[in-house]
Parts: sequence; structure tokens; C-alpha cells
Amino acid sequence: MEASDVHVRSPRRALPGALPGHAQRWLVALVAIAWAVVAVDARAAPRAHAGLDHADAFVIGSSSVGQSLGRVIERELEQRGYHVSRKGVSSAGLSRPDHRDMHKLIEDLPISRKTAAVFVYLGVNDAQALWLRPPERGPSGREYLPWSDARWSGLYSERARQLVERICQRGARRAFLVLPVDVKRERLQQRLQRIRKLQARAVARTSCGVALATSGDEPSFDGTDEPLRRRDGFHLTQQGAEVVWKRIRAKTVAALRQRPSPRRVARADSSISEASDRRAELDALVARMLGQVEQ
Repeated sequence: MEASDVHVRSPRRALPGALPGHAQRWLVALVAIAWAVVAVDARAAPRAHAGLDHADAFVIGSSSVGQSLGRVIERELEQRGYHVSRKGVSSAGLSRPDHRDMHKLIEDLPISRKTAAVFVYLGVNDAQALWLRPPERGPSGREYLPWSDARWSGLYSERARQLVERICQRGARRAFLVLPVDVKRERLQQRLQRIRKLQARAVARTSCGVALATSGDEPSFDGTDEPLRRRDGFHLTQQGAEVVWKRIRAKTVAALRQRPSPRRVARADSSISEASDRRAELDALVARMLGQVEQ
């Protein structure tokens, strides 16, 4: 219950039952104390503390978003007062837009200035050759850029930057890129180390992006009572998702509070102020990057 929902009867009005004056004063005092306790509790609640009023949030990405990881993020956002839409797409990523075009998936979301946050999870499917869009192929007409090509990292990082920045440009106050989790496949885990660094570097060059590092489970894969990964080695169990959320929770909540929804709860904590932490976007235009690919 919000503090504004509690109505205290005026002490000047006679209470039913014609109680003696001193009894009326004691009763009013007790009601006032109860009102204060409710007000403090309301400010402490995540919903009020976040300053939200029906703010929208989206969670989108690869198949992990449709499973435990996505469900846990959705649950935590809903507990903080967000209206959440979640979509997991099998094999989604940035390497193969011919198979799953993440940019199109993002464009299909109704992101606007009413959107408080968009969470994107991808990368586990990206440790492969990049499929080049026709404008990216240059004179050679080559469709794929191998993982081993020195230009792979630059092009992948630029794709990630464009994706996150597009979310910012459409009005979302925060665009969270959840970096790939640790996996129980040695070769893939090694490749994901590279992808995590590239994603984090890309987010740092956006105006509203936040990179959420998820790594830290690898030493515990075989030392926990409950498994952290499913049999495939990269999808999270419920326990694994809870562990990852605890790892990213503090940074996530802090970033959400820095840019609260303008539609505040009437009596939310007034100490939460809008952050002015938009970083200036670096001079890394798509045309320049594509020109470097062909050099």
C-alpha cells in the first residue's frame, strides 16, 4: 500500500461512539503512528523506491531468454514495478543476420520514451564466421568473414554498438547488454572470452548502454550440490540463473535508479534524481568501419 492510500481522520471531527477527549487524542495519535510506519515501508519497497509508475521493460535475446535466465530477469523487474515483455529466439545473435536478424527483432519491439529498460542477451551463438550484408561485402562479393580474420572483431563490435545505440535512439532510458554466461564447453568458453570483451567495448561507446558481466561460474561447475548448467553446457538451470542474477543485480539496480521513469510514484524517495551520464558517442560511423573491413 502506498502512503497516499492512507487517510487519517481529522482530529477536529468527533469520532463515532462519543469517546472522551483524551481517548480521541490517543486514538488519533495511534493512527498517525501507523500512517508513518506505512509511509516508511512504502518508501522502502522496491516499487516505490524505483520511482516507477507502469514503466515498460523488454527482455529479448537468444533461447536463454525463453528459459531460466529470462524468467528470473523478468521476475525481478516485475517485483520492482515494471511491465515486462519477454521474447527468446532460438539461435539469435549478431553473426548470422541471414538466419536471425537481431536488428529487425529490436525494431519490431514498441520501444519509446515510455520504455525504462531493454535487456538484450546474445553472444553464445556468435562464435562463428560473420555473414556479411551486401553493403559489407565490397568488391570481392564474399559473403562470410571467418572467425580467424583480423577484421572479425572490429565488425562484430560495431554491430553490437549499432544494436545498443539504436535502442537508446528510440527512447529507452537504459539498454542493458547481458554478456554471455560461462559455459561448460572449453573451446566455446575460450571464444566467448573474446566476444564478452567486444560487447563490453561496444556498449562503452553508446549513449545509454550498460554491460552486465555474468562470468564467475566456471570454478563452481563441478563443486555445487545443484547443477548451474543444463546438459548442453550453456543453458542455465534455475539455480544457475539465480546465481547470475545475484552477480548482476547491484549494477542493474543502480543503473535503473540513475534514470528513473518521469512518472514517479507520488511519495517515492525524493533522493533519487535523474542521472546525466550520457557519454558522448565516439566517432565510429558505420561507413568508416565498413571501409576498414575492406582495407
